[in-house]
Amino acid sequence: MNKLLILLFLFSSGSVTGWVIELFFRRYLDPVERKKKKWVNPGFFVGPYLPIYGSGLIVLYLLGHISIPAIGAVHPLLEKLVIFVIMAACMTLLEFITGMIFINHFHLQLWDYSPYWGNIKGVICPLFSCIWYALAAFYYLVLHPQVLDALEWLSQNLAFSFFIGFFYGIFFLDIVYSLQLMVKIKALADEYQVVVKYNEYKNKLIDLREEAKERSYFFFSSRLSSISPREVFDRYRENFSVKRIVVAPIIKVADKVKGKDNS
Repeated sequence: MNKLLILLFLFSSGSVTGWVIELFFRRYLDPVERKKKKWVNPGFFVGPYLPIYGSGLIVLYLLGHISIPAIGAVHPLLEKLVIFVIMAACMTLLEFITGMIFINHFHLQLWDYSPYWGNIKGVICPLFSCIWYALAAFYYLVLHPQVLDALEWLSQNLAFSFFIGFFYGIFFLDIVYSLQLMVKIKALADEYQVVVKYNEYKNKLIDLREEAKERSYFFFSSRLSSISPREVFDRYRENFSVKRIVVAPIIKVADKVKGKDNS
């Protein structure tokens, strides 16, 4: 079967499955989010998919084929444990790279692990690395054979690729819409020199809209119902943003130091 079709299938399946996992995890298991007792779309996109999980499934699929003969010949169980560590490390690295790209280039923090012990820049932390380890083990022991069977079935039923194409048609439209939203948020972040915590910003908008509905009556609507995302940002940005650390270019710093020495 075409390798590109395999990657497209894995990415779409992983993105949707990851969205479902995140939805239930944040609602019932996350130590911070579960206290809110609300169902909230865990992704940046409008649709039910998280691309980082799609990329992650591709990584796990590729790593699922590796073996370590030097260890496996003597200690098969130890070999599997080492493979799980490699998978978890790769997933953590993927999470870190993705998070830092959004923070550094779009000034947007899509998830925030700062409440958790041992976090690095709020993007990765030991707790979620352990969760990646558990998911890697589950994938390797349970899901990998199922994925191989699914790919074998797909190779014999290529007509199903129509649904894969349908997924990407919706996905790319969603990308266009979400990029426009990202540009607007980035403009606000640049104006105030902050990094926006997207989930907190989104939750604040949702809370204000729900509050507006509760205060609205038959003829009299609440002032909150007409508040714009820009107004929310102006009023409440301390709740969902952190001050950006702006590092002056080395040349400018050197010029300032030189100027002081001359004076």
